[in-house]
Amino acid sequence: MSPTTWILIGLIVVMTIVGFVFFFSGNKNDNQSNKTDKSKNDVVIPLKIQAYERLVLYLERIRFQVLVKRVFMPGMSRTDFQFALIQNVQDELEHNLAQRLYVSEPVWFNVIVTKDEVLKSINAAFGENQDADAATMAQVIASMDNSLIDKVVIAIKKEFNNI
Repeated sequence: MSPTTWILIGLIVVMTIVGFVFFFSGNKNDNQSNKTDKSKNDVVIPLKIQAYERLVLYLERIRFQVLVKRVFMPGMSRTDFQFALIQNVQDELEHNLAQRLYVSEPVWFNVIVTKDEVLKSINAAFGENQDADAATMAQVIASMDNSLIDKVVIAIKKEFNNI
């Protein structure tokens, strides 16, 4: 055989070896990528589930009936009662701020809008019933509607079912 034939055979062998190396190293990277994605999901999905649970719990805790039951104490002044309601709604949200990392922006926005609506409703009730004492205000607020909370809980459930 001529030296040119040996060179061609050598080039073909080298190119074949290089091709196999690239092919198998590419699959190795794909497998590592898949393993990384799986481990990421193993960590992130439970955190997302916990975030949805905590936000639903937050919304349930700021329902007027639940909020009044938790905050009202006989003998409270009207001003103290109003302050305690507002403070409780805000404190509850502060305990759940990190959940924003794990839910979509629309869900988080809906939670914030709901919180704002609850605070507005509380202040409006106190403004409309300026002569009522704290016990009467507790009854008024406990009887108010929280339909927005139901809508946001449904939105959270829909997003949860898509993970």
